[in-house]
Amino acid sequence: MVILELKVIRGKMYKPYSIWTPDFSVLSGGIRVMWGLLGWLLAKGQLVQTNVKWNIPFTAIYPEIVHGNPLEGKKVVRYILNKPGVMASHGVPGPTKFDKNDEIYVFSRIYDTFGVDDSHILFLPILNLNLFFDHKKKRNNTCYFVGKGKDIGLHPKKAIKIDRSNSQDQEQLANILNTCSIMYTYENPTAMVEIARLTGCRVIYFSQGSSTSYTRKELTEKYEPGMNGVSFDKDEGIELDVKKFREHYINLIKIFEKKLERFIVRTQLTNIL
Repeated sequence: MVILELKVIRGKMYKPYSIWTPDFSVLSGGIRVMWGLLGWLLAKGQLVQTNVKWNIPFTAIYPEIVHGNPLEGKKVVRYILNKPGVMASHGVPGPTKFDKNDEIYVFSRIYDTFGVDDSHILFLPILNLNLFFDHKKKRNNTCYFVGKGKDIGLHPKKAIKIDRSNSQDQEQLANILNTCSIMYTYENPTAMVEIARLTGCRVIYFSQGSSTSYTRKELTEKYEPGMNGVSFDKDEGIELDVKKFREHYINLIKIFEKKLERFIVRTQLTNIL
């Protein structure tokens, strides 16, 4: 238990948050989102830690893979990072239904099976723009990424495999992608598609190997980063506008910050003592 007196700032009581998350891993987009939320809440002056039970009323924030309310928060927020039931925790599939009193926030519109309003769509850009950018060097390679998909061998044989061995070091990953003109991927959506495009590498997505089934229309119209520079199922010759994509990604950060401020107000006001 964390012992703390309630802060009173400008006559308001600020109640803490506890974010349920595994240990940080640069290789997991979902985990990076939860830790990213921690950082943003701290930057906004909030009282927040991971995986703690405060001894005063607090808001517990869970990804969609968590059953129940193990942190025993007075208020519960579900942050839906994928369609409920798709991902598992320690081999146990996540729940598909939640308590009626839980407040639902959804990472992306493509995961919204709840019909939430726009203020409850909370896409959190997690990528380091100072690391992932176009070095404007000659590109002699191609690469491929399997992720949660299945390698069905549609990429060139000489393509560099992007996996744990060369993406744990994010600077190494950025350098590799800057040598590649195309990344072939069997998984979309994935942050790796955004990383590739930020570094100037266009993408060819093979939906046949994906573990999820999203149509081109859904990914183009609903997935917040969009599909600038992405071909589907074959090389359609779709060009990547790196500058435009980068500007779009920066705008997503600005949108998130505004929505987070509304998130804070709402959760503070409804986390009643």
